[in-house]
Amino acid sequence: MAIDAHSPVRRGRPTRLVATLLAATLLTLGLSVTANVVTAAPAQALCVTPAMEGDWHNIDPATRSIVRTQVQFVCNDVIICDADTGICTGGTSFYRIRPWGSCSPTACDWGWRDTVRMSDGWVKATYVYSYKTVDVWARTEAWYGSTYLRVWTSTDYTAADGRADYTSNDWFLN
Repeated sequence: MAIDAHSPVRRGRPTRLVATLLAATLLTLGLSVTANVVTAAPAQALCVTPAMEGDWHNIDPATRSIVRTQVQFVCNDVIICDADTGICTGGTSFYRIRPWGSCSPTACDWGWRDTVRMSDGWVKATYVYSYKTVDVWARTEAWYGSTYLRVWTSTDYTAADGRADYTSNDWFLN
């Protein structure tokens, strides 16, 4: 059979035979793919427990600074949107920190504060008292196969208090 300029094959249109073969092939593939469909498992949480989370104790038992620090990781990996308002909430994970100061006869609980992520892995919380403001910075650091929590504080006393401002740099183990 000769193919001329008006032949369906020449113009790029499939002939009835080609269309039938194509349909049969797709049908066969469709049945094969359907037979191998696997149902997905339920979704799991996306957040994992980070190294910073835990109950940390100062490596210097005689410290006059912070003796203990608790760190929690709040995982908000789910975003929920209200269909009526279009407002979405969630999706922001963060750390909470709770330092314990060196007081006598027992350590002073400073309470929980949400932190703000800073650069280089640092998180920061601020404690405001009537006589001072303390910025608490924390991050983990690995040294010689151990993971430490480094807590750096900056204490700014009010002018009325009269004491000199100071900083401290403490190291903790979990």
